[in-house]
Amino acid sequence: MATLSASHDDDLLLTRLQAPPDLREGSECLAYWRRRRRRLPWYRLAARREASRMVMTWERHVREALIYQRGVPMGARLDGAKLVAAVHLRRWMRRAGAVLAVTGTLIVLIPVVLFVDVLVHVF
Repeated sequence: MATLSASHDDDLLLTRLQAPPDLREGSECLAYWRRRRRRLPWYRLAARREASRMVMTWERHVREALIYQRGVPMGARLDGAKLVAAVHLRRWMRRAGAVLAVTGTLIVLIPVVLFVDVLVHVF
């Protein structure tokens, strides 16, 4: 009889561990790890790496909780969605900034190169 109870307890534990986390808990953890990563000095490389890994982990948990958790108030869902969307927006803005920088450089550089080429061939 003890074996049956232990097996049932193990099944319950596995089910709870595999379930997505509570959305509020996930949002709080994600916000904590983002703040920690932002506050760490640049020379604390290992701690910054750990914080970055934890941010990615908690982003995944919050996304899963947004999808699978039922009965969560709309305010909590919006907070979680804002936390996850902020990351994608920042990444997109960084990429767009890089594209704009390269484009701007080419817009300035190409006419200068052409002007120098014309000067070299004229004189």
